[in-house]
Amino acid sequence: MANGRPSQVYAQAVFEMAMANWLTPLKTIAASLAQAGSLEKLDDAGIPFPRKQELLHAAFPKDATPEVRNFLFVLASKNEAHLLPEIIREFDRYADRTTASSVAKVTTAVALTSAEKQSLETKLRGQFGDQIVFDYVVDPAILGGVIVRVGDKEIDGSVSGKLAALKENLK
Repeated sequence: MANGRPSQVYAQAVFEMAMANWLTPLKTIAASLAQAGSLEKLDDAGIPFPRKQELLHAAFPKDATPEVRNFLFVLASKNEAHLLPEIIREFDRYADRTTASSVAKVTTAVALTSAEKQSLETKLRGQFGDQIVFDYVVDPAILGGVIVRVGDKEIDGSVSGKLAALKENLK
């Protein structure tokens, strides 16, 4: 990112700092809670909230921000601490997508083979750049072909799209 505009460089630095302030402590806390077997206790409605706070305090790293602590207190208060590993996975997924310049949503009628995906990805990287991330969706309603959405651009090579265009032309 060193060759980017100053605004991009600063934005990337702030993003990376935000990731470090949230994701790293959440992973540390989740590992500590799992090792201690405390996730189940945090979801137990029969355990009073002050006891849940004690369990969490024991898992907090020294550098955990008040926001991270409060977030975990909210999960414990709602007996939803079991969601923490899934939240971390989703956070990682969003971070991966956010660091890429674009996300290509590729919709096909049937699942593509790895060779077909590779070929399509090579073509789309040539058109949209190397930093593109691919999200594959199967939707039999398109009948065949492929629909690719990248940002506000759409490439509709689907059978259903071609039939709709033909119908429009016949009117």
